[in-house]
Amino acid sequence: MSALTVNEDLLDLYNARSARGEAVFRVYEPESLRIVLGAGGVAERDVHVEAAAADSVPLLRRLGGGGTVLLSPGQLVLALVTEVASPFHNVDYARRINSYIAEALAGLGVGEAADRGISDLAIGERKILGTSLYRRRRLLFYQASLLVDVDLRLFSRYLRYPHKVPDYRREREHQDFCTTLKLEGFDLPVSRIAASLSVLLPERLKGLG
Repeated sequence: MSALTVNEDLLDLYNARSARGEAVFRVYEPESLRIVLGAGGVAERDVHVEAAAADSVPLLRRLGGGGTVLLSPGQLVLALVTEVASPFHNVDYARRINSYIAEALAGLGVGEAADRGISDLAIGERKILGTSLYRRRRLLFYQASLLVDVDLRLFSRYLRYPHKVPDYRREREHQDFCTTLKLEGFDLPVSRIAASLSVLLPERLKGLG
């Protein structure tokens, strides 16, 4: 498997700015397909490796927990590093950052995004955002992907059914469990959501600690 990792350069950028107490973040749309395993992910268990190899989809690994994900064009990815007050309370911190994403979406007319599971956002019973956290004492490294306009059939092609799932999944396959903003009637380009979130985050992150 590739040794490439995802967004870890933000840790170096944060360290360069930490004397000023500045959070750093990145909001972007992936340019191509890539499969990203969490710290405990196992490719042979989590991925249809033959399909990934046949289609030249790279396998990467990230710091932090959470399940294996497929990143693709049509998603919005948020990665941020900041210092927080407590080395604990992971779920609370994840949900607070999720609330900033929900706030940005609400400002664009999407008022239905709500907490589900441990640290997902969903519309109704279908997931639109999943998260991953990496902690090092009071340092928090958060990553999330928001499903804006993607072909959900790709998930079943490349990802096996997860070995750990939230209760609200109820044994549904990927394309029945997940949804996208486009499928829910919100025709928003990723760039517009990214711009809104980029304006909102600097002020909200000041109060995260």
